[in-house]
Amino acid sequence: MTRMTSVSRRALRFCTAAVVVLLAAMAAAAALPSVSRARAGDPFSVLLEERMPDLLAKYGVPGSVVSYIENGEVVWTQAYGMADVGSGRAMQPDMLLEHGSNGKALTAWAVMKLVEQDKVDLDAPVNSYLKRWQVTSDRYDASQVTLRRLLSHTAGFNIHGYVDYSSRRAKLPDPVRVLEERHILEGLAEALETGDYSSGRAELVAEPGAGFKYSGAGYTVAQMVLEDVTGEPFASFVQREITDPLGAVSIRWAWTPELAARAPTPYGNEIQPLEKRQLAVQGIGSEIATVEDFARFLVAAVPGPNGEPVGRGVLQPESVREMTHAQPATDGGYGLGYGIGRDVGEPAISHSGANTGWTAYYFLDTTRRTGLVVASNSSRAAPLHISILGLWSDATFGPAVHSEQPPDPRFDVIGVASAALAGILALALLFSAMRSGWQIHTGRRVRATRLRRSALLFGLLWLAWLAFIWYTIYSPLPLFLPYNFPDLWPTLGSKLLMAVITGWVIYSVVASFYVRAPARARTAKGEALAMHPTPEVLS
Repeated sequence: MTRMTSVSRRALRFCTAAVVVLLAAMAAAAALPSVSRARAGDPFSVLLEERMPDLLAKYGVPGSVVSYIENGEVVWTQAYGMADVGSGRAMQPDMLLEHGSNGKALTAWAVMKLVEQDKVDLDAPVNSYLKRWQVTSDRYDASQVTLRRLLSHTAGFNIHGYVDYSSRRAKLPDPVRVLEERHILEGLAEALETGDYSSGRAELVAEPGAGFKYSGAGYTVAQMVLEDVTGEPFASFVQREITDPLGAVSIRWAWTPELAARAPTPYGNEIQPLEKRQLAVQGIGSEIATVEDFARFLVAAVPGPNGEPVGRGVLQPESVREMTHAQPATDGGYGLGYGIGRDVGEPAISHSGANTGWTAYYFLDTTRRTGLVVASNSSRAAPLHISILGLWSDATFGPAVHSEQPPDPRFDVIGVASAALAGILALALLFSAMRSGWQIHTGRRVRATRLRRSALLFGLLWLAWLAFIWYTIYSPLPLFLPYNFPDLWPTLGSKLLMAVITGWVIYSVVASFYVRAPARARTAKGEALAMHPTPEVLS
């Protein structure tokens, strides 16, 4: 009896220890990021496994992560390619990537939350809610600017988007400053691309409600409304009220060292590594998230697989349906935070996002409740994502004729043109330096006996240019200037061009201290060289 009792006690202790170990393992597993795997034989997964290596190489994209949505839930998430080209680190499904303007849907959800709380009205003038800034216009009726029009890009604001900043920067401009002035280089680039030569200040350039005009400035105003009404920062409100309740717990809006350690390296248009950057305004699209968590947010716009309602209890179904239907004056192409259209198959919501070094895209068929979210660590991945959408369509609706998107030729043209110009200027610099050196050697140019005023002014001007280049490229601090430009020359060709221009600056500063010698001195030096030729002359 005693022996049996001893055995029983040992068995009980063993079972207890086994249960403890099992519970600990379950707890540890629950704490890890949830990353689903594709089912064996899934048509879309099979197509991606076959085609993604070639597609990544074709478009010059280091890596991508894809989440597949079916029956209103995220079914699987897979990673392809490289997270870091230099080290060979592979892309992982649970890595954090920026999703850019796709996050405008998050802004719309947050505003609709305020609508449901009776704190704002979609069709009331936004000036009635703004405390730090007011919409004004000499040409248009500012009282017609409403939250509905801001979220549907029909408010008439200018400015497609804003520049981002180094994630090392300690302090970013607040929304008021963003609306009041923009970085001059960004304004010039947009003017050249769109023909919109408006001023740097956010302003109305069209009648509110008259038509669709995509505007990051409009979403900046929407963020200000949320913050002025709630009295708290945009990110904390959206996280507490929207993303955390939906289970999209990885979504954040600012890089930290901890988040950066979980992210791949972003790459520019010429597949050059970039630093992680930060938008000053979160509401226009600065969210950082795993692709699976962004997909988890996206599926809340349709019914779930087990009868979960639209909105998942975070918003009322009627609010989400209002957001996912085309709004007035958008020609059927935009809801509130969502692009609306029939890109593939049935009515759908879709959007693309692009920040420096990142590109993302989502598509969700709202009838079949199927779609995808894809994000890449590259500025040049938009054509890749459209090709992936074609593969998804083939797997979902049956084979069809989908031509793959050609790579954007601008990526290579800009780099090649910059490198070619750098080569021409380098040859000119070499010729000028050799010519000046020969003139100094032969006595045609001599050191100035006194410092000329023009040479001093010229030298100081070029030294200021060199200081500016050092600041924009190498300075780790924002110093006294309002903006940081570490990506001013983002391509390899542009960097070569900058190096050659810097060489010209140094040459010009040195040459400014030499003047043409008097004719008599040049003749005497020439005669001396003729009588006693140097080895260089003889050779």
